[in-house]
Amino acid sequence: MPQLFCTEEENFREIEPVKNTNLGKPTGGLWTSTYTPDKKFPSAWVEWCTYEIPEWIEDVNFFLLIPRDDANVYVIDSYEDLEHLYQKFGISNEFGFTIMDWEEISKHYDAVMLTEEGEIITRFSTPLSLHGWDCESTLWFRDVFESVKRIEIQII
Repeated sequence: MPQLFCTEEENFREIEPVKNTNLGKPTGGLWTSTYTPDKKFPSAWVEWCTYEIPEWIEDVNFFLLIPRDDANVYVIDSYEDLEHLYQKFGISNEFGFTIMDWEEISKHYDAVMLTEEGEIITRFSTPLSLHGWDCESTLWFRDVFESVKRIEIQII
């Protein structure tokens, strides 16, 4: 499904390797949200920014990314999907909390996608959660796109 990437950079960038953090949400990778040209906002990320931190989408460039059909994407659409990923890739951080080992996950998948339903279910779930993933989004670990094109979008 087409993805929208927002960046202040003029050109599409190389995807940095993900690194684990004590907070659970990794650094690096490439964060996108599903492109929704027929809705009020072109993606869930643009909608979230519009209401929460509008300066994050001021003067940004938009890139339309079309993933290859063979991209290996793990989809989190339920608590059970999250639980399964934790069972395979959960590690303890320095504070004793279980977090995802994103560096290891990136060796097995091209991306992890959190659907809109998955985000609603896992945002405040316990004992496992994806708090901090503020909307439907995909974390890409490598370039598995058949096309990348800069597009013009007017944010109202």
